Amino acid sequence: MKLFYTPNSPYARRTVLAVREFDLPVELVDVSPLAAPDNILRDLGPGGKVPALQTDEGAFICETLLILNYLDGLSGARLYPGNAEMRAVVMQVEGIAALLMDSLFVRSHENRRDSSEQSPSLIEKETERAAQCYDALEDVVERFGRVMHMGSISTVAALGYAD
Repeated sequence: MKLFYTPNSPYARRTVLAVREFDLPVELVDVSPLAAPDNILRDLGPGGKVPALQTDEGAFICETLLILNYLDGLSGARLYPGNAEMRAVVMQVEGIAALLMDSLFVRSHENRRDSSEQSPSLIEKETERAAQCYDALEDVVERFGRVMHMGSISTVAALGYAD
């Protein structure tokens, strides 16, 4: 099984951290740069985006949450707790971290545009959204303790991207 990623993708970072943290039997394949004309992802699926997972059975799964769901099955359900209440808390944290990642990603792309084409209102909106996410994460982080799961992995990935 192969997980295709690029080191600078915050979305791929979540899947790579899960594979490493839970020692899953997945080969990590760096496909940088994505824009290269011979990039293998163009031959495997229509999206050409990371992360992407090719299973041993030949299925090609794209989209972070779908890949994480598949990896949870491989891990013996260690990425998400079996207890419904704890699972909900983990998913709450994961959702906040994903919102933070999305906000940082949008703002990063907007800041790379020529200054005459940037939207100050969009940058302000995403700055506010990120601040709200940081506050929300701070409020819930105590609830999940030191156990590694997708809430904590997603938080680490988002904060790493913010850095």
